[in-house]
Amino acid sequence: MIASLSGVDVAVAVTEPTVSGLHDLRRVLEVAGHFKVKSGVVINKYDLNAEYTRAIEAFCAGAGIPVLGKIPFSKDVSRSIVNGVPAVNYCEGAVAGAITDVWRSVQ
Repeated sequence: MIASLSGVDVAVAVTEPTVSGLHDLRRVLEVAGHFKVKSGVVINKYDLNAEYTRAIEAFCAGAGIPVLGKIPFSKDVSRSIVNGVPAVNYCEGAVAGAITDVWRSVQ
């Protein structure tokens, strides 16, 4: 993880709303903060666990780290990977829109 942060302008941490997702997110953001790397968070499959999605959002708000977006769960994402097609080109509706919105937030 340290090598991944070397020389970057911004770290985008993608997490899922689970106990381990929140735990790992805290560790990643702590290391990024140590190296003074600006960070943002994306919550993937946010709609699978509302309680942990809220916990991640609350943690980020308390730490002053923006949530760049939330991507809903879709089986089409796995299908896009199997077919070698980017999810924004394969998926329709909310997933493609959410990924596009995240990209705009990062820019």
